Amino acid sequence: MIEQLQQAATSDDKLDIPFRPWKDHTAAGVDFPDLSITTSEAALTRPIIDALASRVPADIEVLAGIDIGGLGLAGALAYRNGLGFIDIRKVDSLRNGVMRSIMANYELGEGVVISKGSRLAGRRVSIVDDCLISGGTAMAAARLIRRLGGVCNTALFVFDIEGMGGRERLTQGGITAEVLRTVPRTAPEGEGV
Repeated sequence: MIEQLQQAATSDDKLDIPFRPWKDHTAAGVDFPDLSITTSEAALTRPIIDALASRVPADIEVLAGIDIGGLGLAGALAYRNGLGFIDIRKVDSLRNGVMRSIMANYELGEGVVISKGSRLAGRRVSIVDDCLISGGTAMAAARLIRRLGGVCNTALFVFDIEGMGGRERLTQGGITAEVLRTVPRTAPEGEGV
């Protein structure tokens, strides 16, 4: 079944990464590559984590996983490489009541939050997420990390959707984007959720 769901993609690496395209998500004409069919299988996840690990700069001390897709990847990668880990939450993923009750414990950025307990000052941080689309969330995360004193110049992604401008936006913001696979904006007919 995974072979049937695998998407044709332009490869930055020879690594096969099966995924299920979500039709018209996050916008009409854009199909999001859902990695969950792969991450639920350890034998498929290990090569992804190993490939990401080879792209982590040697001076990185902390990995910042963006919710939802980047959290598990960053946690596994941090464990594998002996690095620190923090989670970056998207404000719009938190219900209003929850947001009000936790704000005393979080630093708020432009649509993202980081726990006030995260010690980032003077530390080198790399962002991790499953998919780079426009680069907006990753750029907001980098700005918040920098505001908190962290040095953030790299971001790691499993996928990049071609033609969405994410890499360019990050480059303009001083971030080097490392991507395992570039996928087309839309999946071939007959594929997707």
